[in-house]
Amino acid sequence: MHRQFRKGIILLLAATGLALPVWADSGHITARVSLTDQNGLVVYGDWIRVFLVTEAVDVPELDLAGAEAVVERSARINTAHMDFFIGFQSQLNQDGYLVDDKLTRPDGSVAFNRVPPGRYFLVVTFPIVIAGQKAAWQMPVDPVAERTVHIELTATNMALRPSQID
Repeated sequence: MHRQFRKGIILLLAATGLALPVWADSGHITARVSLTDQNGLVVYGDWIRVFLVTEAVDVPELDLAGAEAVVERSARINTAHMDFFIGFQSQLNQDGYLVDDKLTRPDGSVAFNRVPPGRYFLVVTFPIVIAGQKAAWQMPVDPVAERTVHIELTATNMALRPSQID
């Protein structure tokens, strides 16, 4: 009788997704979103939606060669951000693409817990502006069982880098 009770509890836990072996094989991902402003101060991306997805999005080429006028440069920057956003949105509705999404805290941090090992991507896309800059990221991340992987999303690893824009 006691053995059947234990078996029933294990089956119930497994059916509700609370089975411990799934958790034991999972890892955690933490990230922080920030950019540095013109005065050298770090500005955290607060209340920014960060997506955890299973595939990379095509990042458009940002070519500013010959774009001397501010209007032309702005138009090309806007087009690149919109193309990235549209590419992301078209994949968002595919089965198995979106794993989870979270909003960053005021300190720019976000956490994804109990993520099975594998290759994922953290994506932040239009319409994000931090420290007066449009921002977009797509960073690969590989969680490992029972470990926390931390990613800093900054100007150095943006999908459309400020150095391309300046």
